[in-house]
Amino acid sequence: MEYVPFMKRKSFASRLSWTILGVSSAIFVVSQVAVSVVSNVILGREVRRTSMLPEDPLRFLLHSSEMQIALIVIALVSLLVLFFACRRIIRTKTRPITDELQTTTTANERMESELNMARNIQMGMLNNDFPSQLFALMNPAKEVGGDLYDFNLKDDILYFAIGDVSGKGMPASLMMAITNATLHIVDGLGLPLDKTLRRINDSVSEANNSGMFVTLFVARVNLKTRHMEYCNAGHCPILVFPPDGEPYFLNAKPNLAIGLFKDFAYEAEEIDLKAGTRIIAYTDGVTEAEKKDQTQYGKDRLMQWARHLVETFPETSPYPYNSNEKTIVEDLYASVNAFAAGNPQNDDITIMSLRIE
Repeated sequence: MEYVPFMKRKSFASRLSWTILGVSSAIFVVSQVAVSVVSNVILGREVRRTSMLPEDPLRFLLHSSEMQIALIVIALVSLLVLFFACRRIIRTKTRPITDELQTTTTANERMESELNMARNIQMGMLNNDFPSQLFALMNPAKEVGGDLYDFNLKDDILYFAIGDVSGKGMPASLMMAITNATLHIVDGLGLPLDKTLRRINDSVSEANNSGMFVTLFVARVNLKTRHMEYCNAGHCPILVFPPDGEPYFLNAKPNLAIGLFKDFAYEAEEIDLKAGTRIIAYTDGVTEAEKKDQTQYGKDRLMQWARHLVETFPETSPYPYNSNEKTIVEDLYASVNAFAAGNPQNDDITIMSLRIE
């Protein structure tokens, strides 16, 4: 059945109204004929009984018990006929719309079920076996999203990554799945980080026919020496909380986002971290969260949040430097939600916090 939006059926209400009016008029005419026939019968009986016509036939009829009963019966029958006729008309006229709505509702319920299943599958792809020094949260704006994170701890080497696929919804989630799987495979090869990113980019580019791309931050930290190698492929700058100074955004070389062109030469960088350093990585769903007036959370407000933690809880306190990483992530997420003040989330939000002991 071809779908025609209900609002475009401009003549539907008019046709239905005129049909009901026609049926009502027909029932009215028939009832009038019935009243006339009954009146003639009653008057005919009276003439036969008295051999004369009453002086005031109308008054005679109005005071006749037979006429009163007849009028009541005719009225009840007319109402019943009108009720069943209108119900039949409405059912007949609205059946195509009812069938269409039922079909649409069934299709929507099936789609919602499939999207919920896709969400569960996607969330199941993310590593939730967090070590004590790391926690991450991913909350898609729709049923499925394009953000991702990954991590692995092996032989005192902590590998972690966070990424954001351009776009939202199902296409972004498929690109996320491809990128996440590629991250797992390529990182296991043990290549230098610049070559790792190049392999990931080449693999994703070959599978990318839609012009989408992925911003990605990947790092490896030696937990014994606290030496970190990292590479930023067009992603948001991460926040660093040193144990003896102000929080800052980590500068990174401007590498190309993943998936746009093959054979791009990525450049990795290195930094030595101090014991007690905390790193917070995030996607642009944090900084681009909006109020109803479209004011964004922004990097400045993110830095204010970071400084507020340090000012409110100095380094002598167990918070934030020795706090549970889940607490840190949830605190930032709550700050973003409080800023949005109920405005619907317009982008996927992912936050990762890790502590270098």
